[in-house]
Amino acid sequence: MRNTPTLATLGLGLGLGLGLFSAGAVQAQSHTVYFGGMHIDVKSKAPALQGGSALPPPGAMIDVGDADTIGFGYVYRLNPTWSIEAAVGLPPKHKVYGRGFIEPFGQILSVKQVAPTAFVNYHFDSLFGGKLVPFVGAGINFTRFTDIRSTPSGNAASGGPTTTTLKDSVGLAVHAGVTVPLGGRWFFVATVAHADVQTDSTATTRTNSGDIVRTTHITFRPTAGTMSLGYSF
Repeated sequence: MRNTPTLATLGLGLGLGLGLFSAGAVQAQSHTVYFGGMHIDVKSKAPALQGGSALPPPGAMIDVGDADTIGFGYVYRLNPTWSIEAAVGLPPKHKVYGRGFIEPFGQILSVKQVAPTAFVNYHFDSLFGGKLVPFVGAGINFTRFTDIRSTPSGNAASGGPTTTTLKDSVGLAVHAGVTVPLGGRWFFVATVAHADVQTDSTATTRTNSGDIVRTTHITFRPTAGTMSLGYSF
């Protein structure tokens, strides 16, 4: 992705958010709570930043790192086939690194994201005799970017102290997975989820000659893999 260091904040949106995504319930009980580990594979695309004539020069690029976090949520089973789900998680922290001309600056930014997601799920309870229960779901993801911090290296790459803001994102989310009963009301579930996250970035760099404002639009296609332990009641 070709951008200035401030763009790095955008990578945060993966997340995701992205997201934090979740797992469907397999038990006959109406209510399920779950928690587990999540790995977020960050994917982002953006044009070069627009505005300003100071550093970094054209061709400066950024690389947004993947992140791990803890996800948790609640599932309400409408009937043996359908459920609704609310998923959230601890805000993951993404490190952003300079590439191309600014690669020697190393990490230039860090960003966190909060990405609650609501799903409607369909469960294939009749398959595999209940020993494995696949499911698919679709819903809406809301992503908010927080704690956006430029590092000293990032400030140097941008030409001065820089602050970045990212607009909230609302987009579609889908996931698929499989649930494995463990006995009683406990179960294990593995999922893969994908979301559409987009944001506008505005980076303001303070210099002796005045502020430099750079903007861009970032599109994220985060994929999150989760493994969770759930309890139905």
